[in-house]
Amino acid sequence: MRAPLCLLLLVAHAVDMLALNRRKKQVGTGLGGNCTGCIICSEENGCSTCQQRLFLFIRREGIRQYGKCLHDCPPGYFGIRGQEVNRCKKCGATCESCFSQDFCIRCKRQFYLYKGKCLPTCPPGTLAHQNTRECQERSPSQKKGRKDRRPRKDRKLDRRLDVRPRQPGLQP
Repeated sequence: MRAPLCLLLLVAHAVDMLALNRRKKQVGTGLGGNCTGCIICSEENGCSTCQQRLFLFIRREGIRQYGKCLHDCPPGYFGIRGQEVNRCKKCGATCESCFSQDFCIRCKRQFYLYKGKCLPTCPPGTLAHQNTRECQERSPSQKKGRKDRRPRKDRKLDRRLDVRPRQPGLQP
């Protein structure tokens, strides 16, 4: 008679422990290694709600996603503060690091940074700086064609006097 009673108590204890274990997986206190900074955490999906000043970063792997609470968003992401949740959002496709969706800080390898945008080539009037991958404004002495041109004042004087440069091979 004692053996069945012990077996019954053992099964009841196992069922109780299983239910307790399931509750721990659904809602964590944030004390575990993977749930640091979380208010709500699950073993399968990580954090779904973070403490007030932290950012929720959701990492996607195939069809699964896993949340983590961070002080700062990782490279390639920027933080958006909201009323209920702060989130990490991915930078634009050409951007390696950004301040917001519309303002890049560093571009991916084949692009150049110009006024917060990542461009395949630098716009006219700028030079590509290879080390920083940034477009820099040209100084007046670097602008194409400016060295050989005469000051505008001299050209106006030539027009008034109707002095035109001769073309080679033509007689006056």
